[in-house]
Amino acid sequence: MRHRFVAVVLLSAAVGCGRGTAPEPTGGALHVSLHPAASRVLPAYVDVTGLSASELASLRAAHLGEAEWQSLFTVRVGGEAAGLDLPAVGGRYAVTDRALTFTPRFPFDPGRSYRITFDPTKMPRPRQAASVTEVVGLPPVATVPSTVVTAMHPSADVVPENLLRIYIEFSAPMGSHSGLDFVHLLERTGADGGTEVPVEGSFLPVDANLWSPDHTRYTLYFDPGRVKAGIFPNRQVGRPLVAGRRYVLTVDSGWTDANSLPLKAGYRYEFKAGPAVDEAIKMSDWKIKTPLAGTREPLVVTFAWPVDHAVVVRALGVETTGAASSPGATSALPIVDGDIALQAHDTRWVFTPTAPWTAGEYNLVALSFLEDPQGNRVGRAFEVFDTGSNEPTPDAFRTAFTVAPRR
Repeated sequence: MRHRFVAVVLLSAAVGCGRGTAPEPTGGALHVSLHPAASRVLPAYVDVTGLSASELASLRAAHLGEAEWQSLFTVRVGGEAAGLDLPAVGGRYAVTDRALTFTPRFPFDPGRSYRITFDPTKMPRPRQAASVTEVVGLPPVATVPSTVVTAMHPSADVVPENLLRIYIEFSAPMGSHSGLDFVHLLERTGADGGTEVPVEGSFLPVDANLWSPDHTRYTLYFDPGRVKAGIFPNRQVGRPLVAGRRYVLTVDSGWTDANSLPLKAGYRYEFKAGPAVDEAIKMSDWKIKTPLAGTREPLVVTFAWPVDHAVVVRALGVETTGAASSPGATSALPIVDGDIALQAHDTRWVFTPTAPWTAGEYNLVALSFLEDPQGNRVGRAFEVFDTGSNEPTPDAFRTAFTVAPRR
């Protein structure tokens, strides 16, 4: 999870009015904030908000030189008293539609203090108020390993032998390294499973970004050519997983996090391979437990087998029956606002509405990209090469349910 560290200073606007003239709009209280890096291409920056539209427009039109910018909005290394004699930090000033921003030429150092001063009297349209000064800083970089693997999905003790992907979740953002050098599939052999033999060539050897946007979830793909029946790699060496056999997936502690530190500990996921699940998802197989009107009881949907942990939260939702015919209803979920939880090894979807249910008819809506971890979709199995139909795939699939009045 990315934390936001913001230092804020409030300064009440002082407005002076000359006799017979209207006051110049000067905006509101000034806020000086330090924003951590949002990504590897969006570095940390400082901004000043609370400036009026006219003040921002005058700054934009002034075309100030570097010395003028630094006199107005100064960033120096050091705390309250230190660093006052040091030169200002160089960087890029910009005026957006809501703030004046400063991005340093070299990134802010984690753990170092910076003294930020904004002098409103030096704006092109001066605001007669005292300077705003604040000491800010990014948190220091950890030096002791603390990141761990928190979960794997699927997480059941038995998984289908045609499993296509696994998600590995971490407690903090990781680096950009591929997991292929750190994740290993081992088959447990012998009467007691005490011998562990590597299963070579199990995973798709791609050098691609398989991270979630926040770098806390990694997607590990089994080689589809080996998983899908009838394809040459499958005929040649078979699937990585074989029903009835026992396996362990290990994660090496040498995998580094966003601070270039290794994991606090390695991880082991022991499981058994079961029969393949090679049929299309059918919503008619799902069991729906409906809530009562006037309550915030959850709608509970139990699937016939586990669904894809990452996809289902984006591909399943609830709408009122009138929403199905409205423009764009097939792609905007959920129409009924609420919170989603996955339980029982991703076989149970729990939807708790933000507001109490109203008695009436609803639809459970599955968008067409809903999948299980084997790649099967609603109405289409992963193993099917050609359905033989020219009918376009619907954008969404629906099944109706009723919320009954509370007696």
